Amino acid sequence: MAVLAAVERTRVPARRRPSARTGVVRLVDATGASAEGWEAAVVDAVAAARKEVRAPIGVEISRQWADLDAGRVVMYRVAVRIAYRQELKAPSGRPL
Repeated sequence: MAVLAAVERTRVPARRRPSARTGVVRLVDATGASAEGWEAAVVDAVAAARKEVRAPIGVEISRQWADLDAGRVVMYRVAVRIAYRQELKAPSGRPL
């Protein structure tokens, strides 16, 4: 029993390691279209969002629809939400 007490006294509390990827995850809406398929339409939407977003980290497909001509799909379309990380700025040091 004495050994356990000695071990408990030497425990070090867990410390949170500073993360190199601190920030807030934000979302931006985008649409894409392709005559080739749904996946190509999503790639088109992500490419369109890259004009506003530097480094996307995820995509959520919100809506899918297609244009038909004589009963055949001629254009695949998607609406997506692109997730990206916005880095936190260092505090300015001014009082609130």
